Amino acid sequence: MIDLHCHILHAIDDGPRDLAGAVELARAAVADGVSALAATPHGRSVAGGGLRYSVDLLRERLAELRGALAAADVPLTLVAGTEIYGEAGLVPRLRRGELLGYGDSRALLVEFPASMIPAAIEQIVFELQLAGRRVVVAHPERLRYVQDDPNRLIPLVERGALLQLTADALVGAQGERLRRVAETMLTHRLAQLIASDAHGSHLGRMPNLGAARRRAAELLDEPAADALTRAIPAAILADSPLDLPAPTRVRRLFGFV
Repeated sequence: MIDLHCHILHAIDDGPRDLAGAVELARAAVADGVSALAATPHGRSVAGGGLRYSVDLLRERLAELRGALAAADVPLTLVAGTEIYGEAGLVPRLRRGELLGYGDSRALLVEFPASMIPAAIEQIVFELQLAGRRVVVAHPERLRYVQDDPNRLIPLVERGALLQLTADALVGAQGERLRRVAETMLTHRLAQLIASDAHGSHLGRMPNLGAARRRAAELLDEPAADALTRAIPAAILADSPLDLPAPTRVRRLFGFV
């Protein structure tokens, strides 16, 4: 499997505090069946947010971890990335090299505040796409308007945005409400990939992509589960075209939740 959302780099955000914790997380990912993983620390917002993020620091931590994994014989391929905070002005910051997308691809990972309104999200996605970027939206199941009505994601999907479910949400580790939203998104083709969003044992958020893949196979089928956790993430990293199933509307009988 390929995990495109993991806070594996040490001493840069709320991921592992040291290199040993990062290696521990890497070992757990491999044991869970992950062969390649995107290191996606939280990117600094315009306001700063108290994060230590910088592209230079990210690359330094990534080199340290790659060296440690090679020395420990942990067979995990690491790809550079960032969980970019969704706000106005991202395009010029990307052009200045202040934020990183996924490896050498045109794809990038963006997280939006839970309370952000659909129009604002759609505008930011549109601006990024206009600049030639492929947008992956992190944990859309956390957005409040999505929890009220998942159908409101359809315009984003039809516009070509890729929606990335969190594994723990799908398997119920983040509560019943998020599990229901995640399952509904999956069965109505409103999600195109699954990732761990693991942070480390210090937060009790270890890799769990394997369990989410099994749940996806139960809800859909094996080929779909493989696409969500391997084929589509691989295509994203390779900038390959995607032929995705069209979303279907959620029938709202007596309200969704």
